[in-house]
Amino acid sequence: MRRLQGLAKPVTVAPPGPLATPQPTGGPPSLTDATGVGDIVSNQSDKGQEGPVTRLQKFLEGAGYLDMGNAAYGTFGPKSQAAVKDFQTAEGITPADGKLTPATVAAMQRPQHPATDSTMGVLADAYAPQLGRPMSPLEPGKDGAMVQRFERGTLTRMPGGEVRVQDLSGKNLVPPTPPSTVSTLEEAKALHVAQWGETGYKDFNDASEYYGGNDCGPTSVVIAAAAVGAMEHPDAAGAGEAIDGVRDNILDYDSNTSVTMTVDQVAEGVTEAGAVATLVRKNKVDVAAVDDALSRGHPVILGGNPFGYDPEHQAWGPTASAADNYLMDHNFGGHWVTVTGKTESGNYLVNDPLCPKGPIEVTPEQMAEYVDGNLGMVEVSPKPVPVS
Repeated sequence: MRRLQGLAKPVTVAPPGPLATPQPTGGPPSLTDATGVGDIVSNQSDKGQEGPVTRLQKFLEGAGYLDMGNAAYGTFGPKSQAAVKDFQTAEGITPADGKLTPATVAAMQRPQHPATDSTMGVLADAYAPQLGRPMSPLEPGKDGAMVQRFERGTLTRMPGGEVRVQDLSGKNLVPPTPPSTVSTLEEAKALHVAQWGETGYKDFNDASEYYGGNDCGPTSVVIAAAAVGAMEHPDAAGAGEAIDGVRDNILDYDSNTSVTMTVDQVAEGVTEAGAVATLVRKNKVDVAAVDDALSRGHPVILGGNPFGYDPEHQAWGPTASAADNYLMDHNFGGHWVTVTGKTESGNYLVNDPLCPKGPIEVTPEQMAEYVDGNLGMVEVSPKPVPVS
């Protein structure tokens, strides 16, 4: 089995020095009234409204650790105890046993600011040893930036996706991370890989390795991982081997037949390649979710149907096929592609593994048809750069 070498290394940082702490702003409230919370035991029920269990559960909900659904507040059952354990784990409190120890209650009384998106959470976790405790959610800054403040520094995501990690003096702790998306077909072309080679069309895959026609998932992983710098982009002669390597890593054995991939397997392929995979289930995927990921500077691997589901609802399959830039000419069902960016005019740049001549521009209407009935999405981002 061949393993693809990622670029990321463990983050190691020096112990923080005595720096000023800004006052927290925004985010869900802390547990302002902790009366009786430290005395809560398993299966305890409140004797009146807004008792300690209810206040604890509302805090855990607001901080993102508990989903009560339609259940009534007021009883400290297994679900609430599990939420306390999750809170303790996130706060580094040991043992994480779900008991309301003094350290746990004290932590709940400090400002709570869960990350506003999971990719920012990856950064926050990576740089927390250097930056300290989060002091705000991701909030608007100058020039359209989004800023999350910490005790000893800031994380900033600029419009377009550039990420800056700075101390309180404004010094960059790591080089600014540029966005991994593109804005022109020429830029997208440099990332393209076809899932197999065909006579006359071998610029992006010379057909030296071919194990079947179901390699859209692994090929999309190769494209996305190359876009974020997790692996080198293969030339046509190396495309088959790169695709084969990703498939082997997903399946965990030396495969000689291509197989269809689920969104979980695609995400695993991204992780094995050395990038960060943020999985979005199909019930949460729409065009807005794609746009949000691209605005963070991250390409997405997106499942859908390039031919749509009937003649009145077609994506880009028929158009690409008519332009002699598609390896299929009929509706074959679900498919994986990598969306690597958007043009200034608002069209999507799609590196579709079935396009032997290179990536294509896709209109918002075509993208909406592709997403309809999708298979899920994986937002792909680079691993955080270690602090030197």
